[in-house]
Order: sequence, then C-alpha cells, then structure tokens
Amino acid sequence: MKISKVAIQNFKRFNDEMFDLDGHVVVAGPNNSGKTTLLQSVATWSLALERWCQLNDYRRHGGAYTRAPIARQAFYSVPLRAFDLLWHERCGDRIQISVTCDGVTVPVQIEADTSEQVYVRPCKSVDPEWLRNPKHALRSVFVPAMTGLITEEPVYQQPKIDQLLGQGKPGDVLRNLLTEIHAKQEAWDALVQSIRNMFNYELLPPNTDGPSIVAEYRQGGRGARYDIAGAGSGFLQVLMLMTFLNSRPGTVLLLDEPDAHLHVILQDSIYGALRTAAQKNNSQLLIATHSEVVINAVDPRELCALVGKPRKLVDDGEKSALLRSLSLSNMDIMLVLEKKYILYVEGHTDLCILQAWSDILGHRTKNFLAQPCWKPGVSETRMHSRGMKAQEHFESLLLAEEDTRGAQISDRDGKENIPDMQAAVNGKLLKLCWRRYEIENYLIHPAVLARFVGATVGPAAPLAGLDAMQEEMRKHLPGAVVDDPMKHHDVLVSTKMRKSILPEILGAAGLLNFPYTRYAEIAAGMRPGEIHPEITEKLDAIAGHFAL
Repeated sequence: MKISKVAIQNFKRFNDEMFDLDGHVVVAGPNNSGKTTLLQSVATWSLALERWCQLNDYRRHGGAYTRAPIARQAFYSVPLRAFDLLWHERCGDRIQISVTCDGVTVPVQIEADTSEQVYVRPCKSVDPEWLRNPKHALRSVFVPAMTGLITEEPVYQQPKIDQLLGQGKPGDVLRNLLTEIHAKQEAWDALVQSIRNMFNYELLPPNTDGPSIVAEYRQGGRGARYDIAGAGSGFLQVLMLMTFLNSRPGTVLLLDEPDAHLHVILQDSIYGALRTAAQKNNSQLLIATHSEVVINAVDPRELCALVGKPRKLVDDGEKSALLRSLSLSNMDIMLVLEKKYILYVEGHTDLCILQAWSDILGHRTKNFLAQPCWKPGVSETRMHSRGMKAQEHFESLLLAEEDTRGAQISDRDGKENIPDMQAAVNGKLLKLCWRRYEIENYLIHPAVLARFVGATVGPAAPLAGLDAMQEEMRKHLPGAVVDDPMKHHDVLVSTKMRKSILPEILGAAGLLNFPYTRYAEIAAGMRPGEIHPEITEKLDAIAGHFAL
C-alpha cells in the first residue's frame, strides 16, 4: 500500500489542506510551515484506523460506523498534554484526515470527548469490504530526529516503542529496534553493511541477557568495543534511519528531518541511501526537511513545497525558488497570503517618500502605502549573505500564493537603456524605474526646499526665503534646473542628489549633517503642483497592477 494523497481538515495548523504525495516525496519549506504536522497527520490516520479495526465490527449502525475510544496516553502519533491542542486553533470538535491509497480514498474522523480521550472511526462512505481486507492495512511509522540515548534501555513491547517514538524519543528505543532487526538475518546483514560503508564501523549484535540491552560497535571491524551511546550524533541518526528502513518493510516511513546532526557530505548521500533501502524493502518515504543539501539531491518532481499552500514542483526553476524560499520569514509569507501583492523599493526612505506623495495627491495607492506589504529591492536574508534580489524573492513568494502580484520601483543610478516600465515574463511582477537618477532627485525644487527650511529651522534661517534658496541652488546646479525644476534636465539624470547636492544646500541653510533618512519630511511639505507628473504616472501604474 502506497499513499498518493492526503487531505487534512481541522488538524493542528491546517484548517483545510490537500497534499499530493505520490511516490517518495520530500516536503520542504521554512521553519514552522507545517512539515511535521503533515507527518503527524498521516501517523494519526494510521493509528486511528488501527485502533478502530480492533473493534472487529465492520458493519454500519444507523448509517455510520461504531466509534472506538483512544486515551491520550495511547495517542502516540502526537505528543499532547490535552486533546484540545489537536484541533486547528484549538477550536471545533472533529478532525477529518483522508488518505488515498492505490486509488481508494479512506477518510477517518477524530471526534472530541474529553481532554483525556477522543473517539475515532472511518467515515460512512468507506466500503466495509475494503476495511475488512487485511491486505489494505497501511502501516506507517513516524520517525523524529534523533535525540540522545538513555544510559540504560530495557526491552520494550511494541506499543511502548510506538508511544516513545510519538513522544519524540527515538533515543529511548534504538537498542530495542536493533534487537528487533537482529532477529531478521537478511535485514541485519543489510544494516551492518550500510554502517560499514558509511562509517567503517562494525555493528555488533545486541545483547539482551541482562536487565538492559547492550548495543556496541567497534572501529574498522577490530579493536575495542564501544557502547553506541558514546558515538557521535550523526552516526546515531544514520543508525536509527537505516534500522527503521531495514526492520519495517512495506511501510510508509514518515521521516522528520533525517538530515539532522549530519555533516553536509552525509546529508548529500543520505537521501540516496534511504531511497535504495526503501526500494529494496518496498517502503514509501515521506520526508520533511529544510536542508538545502537534501533538496538539491532530489528530483523536482519528488518535491512538495510547503510555503503557504502545499504544491508539487515541476522543474529545476521551481526547485531554485524553493531553495530561496527557505530564507523567507513567516511574516513575509503571512503578509502576502493576506494582501496578495507586494511592493519592492530601494529602502524604507523611498517608501516614506512615496507615502508622503500619495497622501498629498489623494492617490488611490494611499491606503495600500499606509499599511504596505513591502521589501527592499535587495534584502539580506542572512548576515553577510549576498542578499536576495526582488525577482528572486517574488518567485519564492509565488510558491506560497501563485496569484501574488508584485511591483518594483528602482533608482536609475545613472544607467542608460533601462526602460521606465517593464513586466516580467509571467506578467505578475511589474518593474518600474525612475527617469531621474534616484527618487530624491524629485525633491530638487527651490520653493519646496525653502519652505522646508523655514518650517524646520525657522523663518529667519538662511535660505528660508525663495530668492535666497534659488541663489544657493545656482551655485550647485544649472540655472535651468532652478528656474524650471519640473522639466527633464540631464544633471538630474546623471547626478546623485542625495549624496552630492542636497546635503550642501541643506548645510548652507543651517541643517548640517541632516540625515537622508528624514528626506521624506521634505516630500511631506510639497504641494500637488510641485510633485513631478512622473510620480503620478508611477503611482498609477502600481495602482493599476494591484487593481487598487
């Protein structure tokens, strides 16, 4: 039995989601995106169906199947202190998880009773004959990332092993798993060979004669014997994974971050080793990870991106976008899911200037800019990294919400042959560029600057009058710019006013070392007729693209 689809309703972080999981699948996404929850949902479905089948009552009564109770202590698929933590946003009284196996969809319900007990049963739509057939039993096992081993581990029965795994304590049962697999010679030989190939360690048979299981290894097949508890975390992680694969044939293995504790070289090889072992044992792999190394090792068609809405990938381009999405913050994803559009500007100062202009003009972008979803044109996702460009960031967001619209407005920075407006191939990211060198060049207006100086320094300040300001500006700029600042002038296209001209003018006016981060205050003092028509043109383009 192999899983092809999973539908989840009202389970933990998922309200209503569908996952396409045909074949071996690696589910990848940022932290707290729901990867572990997906694995737990499959484990919960399997546990619920197993417990219900123990009733041995395959008839519908009054059109529905009899309910089977499960106590919290026996609900090992998810560690819980109370059952209300199982519901989405801790609300409602019913969960439904539907799993499609070999073309047949089997929905199972978990119904609330008390904080210590729930009831489970398949939905009435499920064929009783399918439930009755033992060949249709789907076995799954949830395997969390490795924890440290306990010093002494007694022999446990299977329910206790499952419970400890559900509580995220694989280090408490590893020796029991080794004992189990040692009883199957072919499986044990395969495990020993895997450990020898990866670490050049000889895994020794576990000893269960005493009160606690003794499991040891030795290096290179000879020399002193060492307890596995003294081995490195990477060795223990691989040992646990390969033990599960070789001891649970025909099982859906739900592996949560199997790359944990592993060096990048081992991360690169572990997926191939897992696939080979799964193929041999007729098992299916469902792996949750955010390891770039593991994602790179996987064919795009075996990747399910969990960045907002889950979706299977189709090509290497989408895989590259997925890798970049691992640097997205949860806030980025939440905002774009809510607003469906995002604005990219050079920085926060540019955003504040746009906000001021939009407010003065009463433009229809005013409300959006007041509470925008925005990012810098190049954002540093990790300290000292090269940063993520707007195009890359936007393509990553499309994995979360494919209907997202984006607009980028950039400084020209003296570059020629850049169009004022261009749309990306997919038509979803509108790219705009100022005709002047940068956004601050639209603040070069004598009346605006004189009024700002008068309001900031005082009416008696130098250059607070229009004539004095015009005279000062002519020392730095051609007279034509001073006389008609609304026209196109080559100096406004080729010169960075924020760095060279504006500081000198403001310094002469008494505003020495005035920070450019406050230049939005200049924009806020402008009047509609002093705002260049190109600014309205750009705001119109953004509003049209976002359908504001």
